Amino acid sequence: MVTESLASWARGAQALALLSAAQEKGYTTYLASARTAEEFADFSGLPARTAGNVLAALVAHGVAEEADGRFRLTEDMAGALGGLVDFAAQIDEAVLRARLVGSITRTGEGALTPSDALVVARANALRPSAPGAGALVEALFESAPEMWAAMADGRLLDVGSGVSGFVLSAATVLPHMRATTIEVVPTVAAVAAERASELGVSDRIDVRVLDARDFDEPAAFDAAFWAQPFFPVPVRAATIAMILRSLRPGGYLLVQQLDGPDAPLRRLVAEAQQLPFAKPIDDVALELSAAGFELIRTVRTDLGPVALLRRPLH
Repeated sequence: MVTESLASWARGAQALALLSAAQEKGYTTYLASARTAEEFADFSGLPARTAGNVLAALVAHGVAEEADGRFRLTEDMAGALGGLVDFAAQIDEAVLRARLVGSITRTGEGALTPSDALVVARANALRPSAPGAGALVEALFESAPEMWAAMADGRLLDVGSGVSGFVLSAATVLPHMRATTIEVVPTVAAVAAERASELGVSDRIDVRVLDARDFDEPAAFDAAFWAQPFFPVPVRAATIAMILRSLRPGGYLLVQQLDGPDAPLRRLVAEAQQLPFAKPIDDVALELSAAGFELIRTVRTDLGPVALLRRPLH
C-alpha cells in the first residue's frame, strides 16, 4: 500500500534527521559514557521533557541503550563511530544524498560544493589512525603482491586521492613508501595534508591540488592507484592517458569497484554527476586495456573487486 510506504519513508527520514542532529550536537560523543537523563538534559540544553524524548528516540533506533537509569551508546554504534571508516561522515553523506535526490528531481542538477566533496571524501575513506587500517590495506594486496612490492620501496601516484585514507594507511606499514597524491578540491586536499602531518609521514607524502589531467611527470612512478568510481565520464580518457604516461614501463595500476546495490536513487545521483555508477570491474579493466594497459588479473577482495594492470614493458 502506498500509505504504508509513505509511513515507512517518513520514519526513515525522521530517523536519519535524529541521528544527524545527534552527531552534529555531540550527543553521540557524550553518550560514549553512561549518563543519566538529567546529565544529558544539562549537556544538551534542551528542556528535560524534550531531552527525555530524544533519549527515548535514540534508544528506539538502536543508537543508545538504557541500563539502571543511565544511557549510553549501544556497542554496535560505538563500534561504528570508532571503526575503520568515518561513520560520522557516512551519516553526513546520507543527509547529503537525500538533499541531492531532491535537487536532481526538481532541477536535474546535482553538483557538489567543496564542502559536499569533503563529506563524500571522508565517508569513502579509511581512517588511517584507526587501529587495523594499515593491516586492512596490507590484506588487500595479498591478491596483488607485485603492486605492494612496487609501493614498498618506490613511488606511488594516487589519482583522486580524496583525504588519502588509502595512501596514509599504507604509509603506516610501508616506512619507505613515497607517494604523490592528486586531488582537485583544495579543501579536501588540505585534510589529506593535515592527516599526513598528524601521522608523521608528510615528508613522504606530496599532496598536489590540481586537475589530474594536467599532471605531468612522465615515467616517474612505480605504481598508481586510481579512485575511478569518482571520475566523471568526460574526464576519464584523459585521466587514464595521464596515468599510463606517468608510470614507468612495467609500473602497476590498481583500481577498485565500489560494491553496492543497483539502487535507483543512488543511480539517480551518480548519473546526474556523470559518474559511471556501479561499473563492473571487468568493464573498468576493458576501459583501461583499450587505453594501453595490460590486465594482469581481477580479484574479489574484502574491500570489493579490484583489477591489477600494468604499463607494458615495451
